[in-house]
Amino acid sequence: MAEIHEHNTATLLRSAGRRVTNARLHVAHVLQHSSGHVTASGVLAGVAKADAHIDQSTVYRVLADLRDSGLVAESRFGPGEASYEWLAGANHHHLHCSECGKTTALDGELVKRFVGDVKERHGFAVDATHMVLNGVCANCGSG
Repeated sequence: MAEIHEHNTATLLRSAGRRVTNARLHVAHVLQHSSGHVTASGVLAGVAKADAHIDQSTVYRVLADLRDSGLVAESRFGPGEASYEWLAGANHHHLHCSECGKTTALDGELVKRFVGDVKERHGFAVDATHMVLNGVCANCGSG
């Protein structure tokens, strides 16, 4: 891992109230260098490629810990294994087609307006750090 990248990750972990451990750094590195969502199995394979000797249960614990700290998003796009994505505290939202499985990024400004409308109309503060809206995409719905 690049020293500067490791330093930034360590700073993010500390700011989230987490200790900097070898396992957390390796799992974070795999997620940061993945394009999009990756399963726990994918994270474990990435950690193994780095020749880190971190067992499966540790990877699952680290993923849950990073999720709970807001650094990682956990998504379920249907039945099966959950997927994870590095957030580092940023909001991130998706549209997921239940027909073809395609996932598309959802405009953050649209979500921000929606959350504001919910707060104004219902007095309810939505925690919208990571939102997945399931439905049918234009390609699948036009047939």
